[in-house]
Amino acid sequence: MLFGTSGFLDLGIVTLLAVAIADYFKWRTKADKGFTWLALAGIFFVFTGSFSEVTVFSGFLASGWTWLGYLFEGLGWLFALIGTVFIGYETLIEK
Repeated sequence: MLFGTSGFLDLGIVTLLAVAIADYFKWRTKADKGFTWLALAGIFFVFTGSFSEVTVFSGFLASGWTWLGYLFEGLGWLFALIGTVFIGYETLIEK
């Protein structure tokens, strides 16, 4: 892990980097909707990682931030799943 105590900050950065690399190699134009969902998942993973950092540095606020971090984590995984399905579908349909 490069940043923080949980891997979600790293996961968010890697997800956003994957979207940027796909845009650089012009693969994003084939599956624009899927990569948009994947970028949204990356943003939510960065949010999840930042909430885990807040709970480390402020112990008395840990219980208040934990449920919000879990919410962003679940939404991030859901958006990543939707984005991956869209990317696979749009890539296989385009010939």
